[in-house]
Amino acid sequence: MTPAIGSFACAFGDLEREPKDIPGFDELWRAQSPDTDFASMGAGTFRTMTRPVGEYVADCVKRVLDDAGVPASEVDRIVFATSDATLARLGRDFAVEVMLGLGLTSAVPAVLSFLQCCSSLEALRYGRQAFDDEDVRHVLVVALDFTPDDAQRVRQFALFSDAVAGCLISRTAGGPLRLLSTAAAVDPEGLAGHDSFVSRQRVARTALAKALAKGGAGLDRVAKVFPTNLYEPLTAFNAMAAGLPRPLLHFTGPMRAYAHCGNCDWIINLADHADGQGLRPGELYLATASAPGFFACGLLEGTPAS
Repeated sequence: MTPAIGSFACAFGDLEREPKDIPGFDELWRAQSPDTDFASMGAGTFRTMTRPVGEYVADCVKRVLDDAGVPASEVDRIVFATSDATLARLGRDFAVEVMLGLGLTSAVPAVLSFLQCCSSLEALRYGRQAFDDEDVRHVLVVALDFTPDDAQRVRQFALFSDAVAGCLISRTAGGPLRLLSTAAAVDPEGLAGHDSFVSRQRVARTALAKALAKGGAGLDRVAKVFPTNLYEPLTAFNAMAAGLPRPLLHFTGPMRAYAHCGNCDWIINLADHADGQGLRPGELYLATASAPGFFACGLLEGTPAS
């Protein structure tokens, strides 16, 4: 079966800040991304969490379930997705506290990590596979990333922000999209810190070819692409190298407001597009994510009109 996916929701850090608020920002940027002008980055502000991350997770999950009209007690799986750095910051009882606090009394938890910004797309694969069990009705995917240390926010070609983003994959609830396929691929050179244009192009095209083949579609049918929010010129260049035309990308507005929110980016960009232009029946959408050593993607189709 092809599950529905929808009820995309985001909970951002509540403190809006500018890059100049980070002590020594200019020096940090030059050290991480030499010979690049931050003005071309495309990020105007970023968000910082001022409360425990569990409160933002609870806010996001409530929005997802309220939009879907699904009681928390009917969720059968909850998949948390995050970078390994954020995973190390979560307390040992994090999942239990979230589940008990929200009444997710039937949800079997899992966590997807180590793929960095690609983790949430791997979570879609895991969630889709959960429907091999005929008793599974609803799978909740929750992506989260946050950075307590300002100095760690400034990374190569990226300014990190704090956010939680989620969605519901469902057998019965319906939704604006269908989850056709997912794929991920590894770039060994990138894992070792020696990636190149050729290796990044290869890993992206490998994952894209797999997702499109499994989804039974060609790239020419894709109406919009939701990428990772990195340095704007690099994001556009890497997309075109992978065969994704620049006009298909939707990310500049969200990046201007929220910068790079780790593995939440594609959900944020999709939700922004849905709010502004809507998701059309029969159109294909591509969620993509890139990280050193990885590329992942998910192919989504607007639910056909009944």
